[in-house]
This record gives sequence, C-alpha cells and structure tokens, in this order.
Amino acid sequence: MSARLYLEGGGSASKELQSRCKEGFRKLLKKAGVEGRMPRLIACGPRENAFDDFKIAQAQKSAGDFVAMWIDSEMPLRNLEATWDHLARYHNWARPGGAADDQVLFMTTCMETLALADSGSACKALRAQLAGVGSSDVN
Repeated sequence: MSARLYLEGGGSASKELQSRCKEGFRKLLKKAGVEGRMPRLIACGPRENAFDDFKIAQAQKSAGDFVAMWIDSEMPLRNLEATWDHLARYHNWARPGGAADDQVLFMTTCMETLALADSGSACKALRAQLAGVGSSDVN
C-alpha cells in the first residue's frame, strides 16, 4: 500500500526547486494536521506534467494504493465535488479510467484574484515582504 501525491510546481529541470517544492507542501500538510504516514510527494513541474504523471500512476497502481494530483485551479470551481468536470470543461482533460473526484486537489485562486482585483494593494504588500530581501528594484 502506498500514497503518492503528484504536485504542480518545482520546475521541470531543477532538482533544488523540486526539493523545495516538496518541502513546502510537506510543511503545509503538517500544518493542516497530516501526521504520521505522509504521502510520497512528487514535484512534477508544469501542470501538464503533473497530469501525465498522475495518469501513468493511476493506470499502474495496485489495489489499496492511493494516487492524487494537486494542481492550480486557475479559476474558481463551480462545484467542489466535481473536479474532473472542471478539468474537462476548462482544460479539455479526460478523466483517467477509475479516477475519482477526490483524487484531484486544487490550490486556491486567491492570490491570482487578489493581484488582478487590487493590483495596487498586492504590489504594496509584496513590496513590504520583499523589503528585507535586498531587492532595490521592487516598485
């Protein structure tokens, strides 16, 4: 029995970025209360890579194994329980055989929405966060 979670993010060529991506998600899961048996986290780079890797894992999984993917939602979902309908409608992705809606986890669109809805406030908040980073080019 195994549990694997395919992640959008981490770049497609950098082992360091993939490692940092997995560590960030591991910390997020721990803060969310996932303790003990943590799923194996696989940073896949772009969303299409995460989907391709998920499809392969879904086709090859053994009885009792759990595979899922965690990707950007890109836009709000109409129905949180119908993840594959969302992916079919907006990304033209077909549900792999045997895949269930609970095998797709979406990251929120909150930050993208904030940046578009109130770019001035988003820039101000980012400037404050980056002030200690040493970048004098942040306007």
